[in-house]
This record gives sequence, structure tokens and C-alpha cells, in this order.
Amino acid sequence: MLHKKNRNDRENGRSFSSNLEVNNIIEKPAQTHGENKAALAAATIMVATLTSKILGFLRELLIGVKFGATHVTDAYLVSLTVPAVLFATVAGALATTFIPVYSEVDVKKGKGKAADFTRNLFNVVLVISIVISLSGIVMAKPLVKLVAMGFTGETLDMAASFTRITMIICIFVGLSNILTGFLQSHQQFTIPALIGIPYNVIIIGALLLSPFFGIWGLVMASVLAAATQVLIQMPRALKLGFRMGGKPNFLDENLRRMGILVIPVVLGTGVSQVNTLVDRMLASGLVEGSIAALNFASRLNGFAFGIFTLSVATVVYPTLSKLSAEKDMEAFKKALGRAVGFVIAVIMPMTVGAMVLRVPIVRFLFERGAFDERATFMTATALLYYSIGMVAFGLRDVLSRGFYSLQDTRTPMINGAIAMVINIILNLILVRFMGMGGLALSTSISAIAGTVMLFYSLRARIGPLGGKKIAESLIKSGIASAVMAAAVHFTYGYMSAIFTPAGIAGQALDLGTAILSGGLIYFIMCILLKMDVVFWTFSILKNTLKRVL
Repeated sequence: MLHKKNRNDRENGRSFSSNLEVNNIIEKPAQTHGENKAALAAATIMVATLTSKILGFLRELLIGVKFGATHVTDAYLVSLTVPAVLFATVAGALATTFIPVYSEVDVKKGKGKAADFTRNLFNVVLVISIVISLSGIVMAKPLVKLVAMGFTGETLDMAASFTRITMIICIFVGLSNILTGFLQSHQQFTIPALIGIPYNVIIIGALLLSPFFGIWGLVMASVLAAATQVLIQMPRALKLGFRMGGKPNFLDENLRRMGILVIPVVLGTGVSQVNTLVDRMLASGLVEGSIAALNFASRLNGFAFGIFTLSVATVVYPTLSKLSAEKDMEAFKKALGRAVGFVIAVIMPMTVGAMVLRVPIVRFLFERGAFDERATFMTATALLYYSIGMVAFGLRDVLSRGFYSLQDTRTPMINGAIAMVINIILNLILVRFMGMGGLALSTSISAIAGTVMLFYSLRARIGPLGGKKIAESLIKSGIASAVMAAAVHFTYGYMSAIFTPAGIAGQALDLGTAILSGGLIYFIMCILLKMDVVFWTFSILKNTLKRVL
């Protein structure tokens, strides 16, 4: 019975492996339920992420409209920063490290022990987050002074008062991340992907009702929004076997092992924050608006690759963790290699498109009010150099999940530290010759170097990932993207010369036509170059539609 169970678990764990099959796609089209399920999960995450990001942009816009750039807004934003600094980073790392440990317990000791481990972790996180929240409430004013050293008088008192409320968010953030990891371990991706939508909707609702409730309504809504992330995930988790209750056991062996894994993830996240801090410190000595331009360009860059990369990484991660626990390294390498190829094929055209259309994209999104033509040029320049590293950013996230699934969080941390040093050195050199563009270029180069190091480290750990296939994907995607770039450049130039209606509608027409034509050309080139990912996508969509309809 045990042998049969392990065999069935192994077959289920490989559902995503077959889902990303790129070899012999024409001869062996996707047909299994696992492939359709994974495709739907990835598509759902993409749509949910896009929707959440759009709502988040609307949320930030409404905050500016309702409260402006005032001390009230500053106090509110700092009150959210304090719990984030104290706990949010650690809570995010919990979900990342939970999945491989849970998978190992499930495979080696059974679902009962895995459920016990989850319940104990939930209890421990609940206790720790309550202690942190209460400590933050008591120490609210000193913490605000530490985060916002320039706050004095009314602004300081207001931020401290807000913080005494928002510190409760720590509890919900910690518990939400545990539930997210539990659901994803059971191949349940839809609900965790959707929790950002009600979060933003609740805050937007509070902003629309601000004439009645004011800034305090927004503060309370922020806490309620965080609570919904737990409430939305809990029913499904209970159906899958999650149980509450019992006493926390801080000495549990699995908990200690997970704690060891969490530390490097937290430190690795801190490395990214140091990079941002150094960039802003150096940018503060450049022309006015450099920090803002870097910030806007970085957000655009992250928005572009984050939607697809997050979707692929989220879906493949539990499967990799399962395969790692089963010591099935061949299936592990195939699944990870196919995910890498898919990311390359999707992100490469986005990289080239962002480079070619950087100015019209920035103009369409930002150029209004105080954001003038000069700001557009600066942001577009930063976007150009950030885009160079877009594929590397995406691959880094996927490869890091590969290490995490092997319960190796130390290697990505060391890699991130080396990349940080490279970034700082290049910053100091390139900023003298290229100004703000040098800072963005340094970030991209360090990301590329970090990704290459991750490849070599992973190869040394588990063997080849299919380097020829990855190189082939890079070359074919590069050729298709180059042809697409020429088509986009011509189309946008033609539309701008022939059709020049004024206002945002005209910009949308010109930009939208260029993007659509570029997408069509890239698709055609993928077919001509016989890129397997296109045929795989068609096969998946065909079978998915059959099941849905």
C-alpha cells in the first residue's frame, strides 16, 4: 500500500512536469487533466496578478486624490511601513520555506504528520505575531521615530496613533502566508492568487467613503483588508485537512529545520533592499527627479515580467518540492528546465518591446500634471537600461524556487550578496559616466551575473538542466524578438505620422496598434522557427477549453 501511495503521489507531482513539456509537442499534444489544471492555474494567477496590480495603482491614485502629499498621508504610509519592517518580510519567507518542508513530511511521514506540522506552525506564528503586535503597539512612537526620523509634533503623534492600529496587521500577514503555503502545497493556486483583489477593493472603498470616515476609516480598512486574506483562504484550507487548536511546540524538529531555512531567505530579501537603498543614495546626488524616475521605471519593469514569472514560479514550486522530497531528480530537472524555457520565450519579447516603445509607454502612463516631458525622458532612459535585465530577473525568481525546493536557501542568499557587491561597484563606476542610466544598467548587469551564477550552482548541485534546449530557446526568442522590434518600430512610426489624434485616446491608439502588431509578428515568427512552446500553448488551450466548455 505504501509503495502504491508513493507511486501515485509521484505521478500527481509530475502533473506540472508534463504540463511544461516542450519536446515533441506536435507528436505528443497535452492531454492529461494535470496539464489542463496547471494551465488554468497559471492563467488564473496571471489574470489575478494583473487585476491586483491595476487595483493597487488605482488605490495609490485615490490616496493622492483624497489626501494629497500631506503630513496625513505621510503618517498613514509610515504606519504601514512599521509592521512591514518588523514582520512582513519574515512572514513572506515563511510561505516560501513552508512548502518544501511540508512536502518532505508528507512524503516521508504521511498526511497526518504533515497536518500536525502545519497546525503547530500556525500556532507558533500566531503566538509570535501577537507578541510582535503588542510590542509594536506599546513601542509605537519610538518605532515611528526610527522609521521616519524627520517626523515631529503632530505628524509624529498621528503616525504613532495609526501604528497602534496597523500593528495588528502582523497577525493576519503571518497566518495568511501559512495558509497560502498550505494551499499551494495541495496544488490549490486560485484562492491564494485572488486574495490581493479584495484587499485592494476594501481600501478603495474606504477611500471613496473618506468624506464620512476620513483617514481613520482608511487605517481601519487596511487592517480589515489584511484580515480578509486569512478569512478567504481558511474555508478551503479546512476542506483540505487543515486543523486549528492545540498548544504550540517551539521545539518541534520540523519547525527548527524550517527556521534554519527562513533566515537566509530573509537575509536575501534584505540584500534587495540594500540595492535599492544604495541606488537612491547615489541618485540623490544627481539631477532633480532621478530617484522618482528610477522608481517609476523599476515599477514598470517589475510589472512587465512579474505577472508571468510569478505565475510560472508559483505553479511549479510545489511540484519541484514534491519531486525533491521523492529524490526524483530527473523529473525535477525536466520540470525546472521547461519552466526556464517558457519564461525566456515569454519575457524576451517584452524586453525588446519595452526598449523600443519606452518613451510612448511612459508618456501614455505618466505624462500629465507635474509629470512633464523631461520626466518622461528620464523615466524612459531608466526603463531602457532596466529592461536589459528583465529576462534575468524572471529566471532568477524561478531558479531560486528550484534551490528552495531542495531546501537550500543558503546558495541564493550568497548569490544575492555577490550580486549586490557587483551592483554597488558598478554603481560607483557607471554613475560617473552615465548618471541615472548607469544605476539602472548596474542593476541589470548584476541581475544577469547573479542568474548565471545560479545556473552554475544548480548544475553543480543536480547536474545539467538541458543547456542546449535553453540556448536554443534564447536564440530563437532573440531572433523572433528582433523581427518583432523592427515591426513595432515601423508600425508606431507609421501610426504617429498618419493618425495623430490629440490626447490620451490618440496615444492609446498608436501604442495599442504597435503592441498588437508586435505580438502578432512574434507569434508568426515562433511558428516559423518551430518554437515548441507555441504548439504546447495551443495544445493546452485546446484541451482546457474542451474541459471548460
